[in-house]
Amino acid sequence: MSFDIVVYIALFLALYFEVFLLISFIDSRRSTATPLPDSKLPTVTIVVPCFNEEPGIARSIASLLALDYPKDKLSITIVDDGSTDNTYEIARAYTFDPRVTLIKKKNGGKHTALNLVLSNTKSEFIGCLDADSTVQSDALRHIITGFTDADVAAVTPGIIVREPRSTLQHIQNVEYRLSIFHRFALAAIGSVFITPGPFSFLRVSAVRAVGGWKHAHSTEDMEMGMRLQEHGYRIVNVPLARVETTTPATLRTLIRQRVRWTYGFLRNALDYRHMFGNPTYGNLGLIVLPTAVISIFSAILLATHVLWGLGNALQHILVRFSILGFHAPVAPSLFYVNTSVILLLSLASLASAITLIVIGSRLSGHRYPPLSTPVFLVLYGFIVPLWLTIAVVRAALNTGVKWR
Repeated sequence: MSFDIVVYIALFLALYFEVFLLISFIDSRRSTATPLPDSKLPTVTIVVPCFNEEPGIARSIASLLALDYPKDKLSITIVDDGSTDNTYEIARAYTFDPRVTLIKKKNGGKHTALNLVLSNTKSEFIGCLDADSTVQSDALRHIITGFTDADVAAVTPGIIVREPRSTLQHIQNVEYRLSIFHRFALAAIGSVFITPGPFSFLRVSAVRAVGGWKHAHSTEDMEMGMRLQEHGYRIVNVPLARVETTTPATLRTLIRQRVRWTYGFLRNALDYRHMFGNPTYGNLGLIVLPTAVISIFSAILLATHVLWGLGNALQHILVRFSILGFHAPVAPSLFYVNTSVILLLSLASLASAITLIVIGSRLSGHRYPPLSTPVFLVLYGFIVPLWLTIAVVRAALNTGVKWR
């Protein structure tokens, strides 16, 4: 019985948080900022950190060169961070364009590549594009509209999956639409704590003021977001600044990626534990960060509960079959409909998830959610606990994680 109470609480908190974000989204006022004329656009530097990115680096650079932005205000710096494949040679083919600078350095990690450019840039804003991602031509103009207020230190884009093929990629395609909503809603309440690698932009003066990027448990983008929030800066989101990214195609690579993300969050949460429950940091400290940690353990708990229930149900069926043999099912009756609190909360959470996926799709410029949404709703909840459990164990042991 006590276990069921814990499950009730976990489901209720999950539903409460989703409804809270939905109300925040409805109550928010979307930015009405109009694109700036060329004469008023700021100078920007885009960094492309690379380590063995031979398959996608050419596509990423080509998308940056196609950006609709004044050429004299755009600089693109490609940093080869000690690649052992043909990344450098492929990137060198694009140095014919005066906007492109190519740097080769010893491997030191993404944060060292970003800091190298940060220390030399004269631009007002600095952005990053992971070498497995591409941008739409109007993405940078959309991003810049987010820096209307002086206290805005970072603007994040709308990230979508490029050309999903495998079942897992189609599932992630739906997940990313849901993330678009979450990121937009969190920005509305001043609680974004991640500046994702695919095309987030930051105010150079703010990044220098907080000390540049750190290694931060292989999740530099997350740590930077938390540090900017700690120093009182705002992070906003412009979902129409669309970026397409390549996602893992196999379960092994997906779990590896998500273990790194979750591990990084847990370790960074420990480093920034003074923000949790602290009213100084508003909704981020009082609601969002504590809920994010609770949701990890709730997901593991709920998955355990579901698997335990399925195991008991299967055992009951086998015992009944061994005693009574096979009997045709009795015609269903409304009298036997399960109206338990857990079921009702689960159905409400399901309806909420569908609603948020639809909104996330609309925010990113899509009329309809992906056709794979039903597959996502059925399978995603069984996949997530795999990497959450691994990440929790590794974070507790402080084992560290690697990009590859």
